[in-house]
Amino acid sequence: MTVPVLLTPLLSLVDSPTTSEVEYVVGGNALNGPDRDDAAHLLADESMTIACGRAPALDWWRTHRDGGPAQVGNKLKTLESIVEVAFGLPRKPKNVDHVQGHVAELLWNRLVNERTVCRDGRQLVRAHPIKMDALEPGGDGLVVYQDCHGTLVYRLWEIKKHDAKAGITSTINTASKQLRDRGDQYLAKLAGPETLTEDLALGDLYANMIEWWWDRSKRAGVGVSVGTSDHHAPTRPTTFGSIRTQFPEFTEASQTESIVVAVPDFPGFADRVKEIVWSGL
Repeated sequence: MTVPVLLTPLLSLVDSPTTSEVEYVVGGNALNGPDRDDAAHLLADESMTIACGRAPALDWWRTHRDGGPAQVGNKLKTLESIVEVAFGLPRKPKNVDHVQGHVAELLWNRLVNERTVCRDGRQLVRAHPIKMDALEPGGDGLVVYQDCHGTLVYRLWEIKKHDAKAGITSTINTASKQLRDRGDQYLAKLAGPETLTEDLALGDLYANMIEWWWDRSKRAGVGVSVGTSDHHAPTRPTTFGSIRTQFPEFTEASQTESIVVAVPDFPGFADRVKEIVWSGL
């Protein structure tokens, strides 16, 4: 199986207007046919890459996914232990909300890693890997950039799936409030160990992250990402207003960001990613 390298070209992302107080992108509504399956394969492979790292289990999984022999014995048990965290197993599936939440995080993870240069000139330094368990307490996403002046800055993200009758605005509002109420705790869980890096500038950023959060410093910022179905896709900048409402001190549009990936039948797409992951067991 040849897995596509990039997700971004498959989603036809549209940027927010320059007048928007929140910088956002929306896309995915035309993800159909071969492109849809390519995107699902990319996310399945990405999930296993994050989960396995350099462990040989990744090659075992890819071999069987691509039509090779299945693993048996303790090697199969190893693969099942890894897959079960995010997707469950064919004999014991995860709750659909859990799987959809993980796929929403995988979409965000690919897009922020592919966006190496932002509209305001920031350059990607590091995007922290997502958690394999979407329901695990803690922050969903943390990204470090270098701005056009050479200063390191960060963005703390909350990532949601939306599959409800209510409009997507309610989910963005919930995520924004979560960041406001728990953002300091999310950073407290992430930042401390990262100060041990040998990169002095990066270590200084992590050492001061929480204080800069409370200061609402220009070196801090937030983002909300949502995975959903195409009929929930936002059409107006006001959909994202709650991010700025919860963080009025972040005065630059690029300090309040959002990504919405709205694909046809998002629950079905998440199921397809799961099926591909299971195909390697």
